[in-house]
Amino acid sequence: MTLEQIQTLLWTAIRWPTGVEDFLAQASVETRRTFAATFAETPAFARGARVQVYAEAYFWRLYEVAVDQYPVTAWLAGGPPFHDFVTDFVLAHPSRTPDIRRFAAGLSDALRSHALEQTYPGIADVAAVDWAIGEAVDMLDEIRLRAAALQSVPAQSWPGVRFGLTRTAALIPCALPYSQLRRAWAQEQPVPTVDVLPRTVLVWRQADDDVYQRTLGDPEARALESIVRGGTFADACDAAAGPHANDASPADVAGWLRRWLGDDLFVTLDYS
Repeated sequence: MTLEQIQTLLWTAIRWPTGVEDFLAQASVETRRTFAATFAETPAFARGARVQVYAEAYFWRLYEVAVDQYPVTAWLAGGPPFHDFVTDFVLAHPSRTPDIRRFAAGLSDALRSHALEQTYPGIADVAAVDWAIGEAVDMLDEIRLRAAALQSVPAQSWPGVRFGLTRTAALIPCALPYSQLRRAWAQEQPVPTVDVLPRTVLVWRQADDDVYQRTLGDPEARALESIVRGGTFADACDAAAGPHANDASPADVAGWLRRWLGDDLFVTLDYS
């Protein structure tokens, strides 16, 4: 056999959903012969059991990666349910890249159609925030805009000012209060009872390379979303005010702008 054929056989055996022995029981006579000729055994350690060690190591390593990348999600689901979900995910989405950090990139999407989402409505959103935090760590950095840059903006140009958001930032719709849940997880508390409501979580990495997250109020979320879509400062004020024009004032948006600048959210300024 060629090395590629050996690797394919091993890969198929260790990913078999019900274990290596069942793989062999259902394999063709030729496959069983090839397996016997390829993998050694001893009286005390059968070849099927030897390969099963690799199968279990494969699943447990990927499970550990998922727990590391989705810590709040795993805590919210609970150990056994999350383990069962990750097992389903691994079988449906086997690792396809040498970078093990990319293995679980689609886990939040998979959760949306999984029984866990029915048991814990909003858990898929929590997973999306968990993933965004990990993504922010890996993003290339940029030079951030400082508040002093605003001093050059003429007063008459302010309505048309546009800001460019750092690539390390993301606005994630989340039906659960992620910030509250993350605090409880970090303090090793029991999962609290929370409401399922529309929310938006901002995830970003500051210039000091620390990653942060916070849940935004609706007016602030609408204002920042408007800026992300390429809107002007005036557009952000209109979005924050809401349909009845009384949710937030331009002064509120100006206050948020100071915070956004302090949080290193912006990289460009344009008022041409």
